[in-house]
Amino acid sequence: MITPATHYLSENEPCLLLTELDVVPKKGAMHRYRSFYVIRGDKVCVHMEDMGLAKKQKADQVRIMGGMVDRVTKRIFIEHSVAELRAIAQQRKKAPLFDKCELAGVNRIRS
Repeated sequence: MITPATHYLSENEPCLLLTELDVVPKKGAMHRYRSFYVIRGDKVCVHMEDMGLAKKQKADQVRIMGGMVDRVTKRIFIEHSVAELRAIAQQRKKAPLFDKCELAGVNRIRS
């Protein structure tokens, strides 16, 4: 599925999803991209921001839902704005939801 892109965002517009994921470009080193999935008209559009080299990122990759699409009716329900999802992502970087080592039952996880 091809998702249309958008070049601008409003902090108060409804946001379906925020991701911060490592992506390998066609040339060069892996970068982390922050993507906001917003509604424009009746289509989901994506706005991507390059966060720099993936190996320099201290926080884990994230996916934060701001809403959902009903598979039966195709209606879109959104609970959060761009600014709210951005704030949630920043908060998760400061205080992770859980300790990965404790979850895996090990003393150290190699990256």
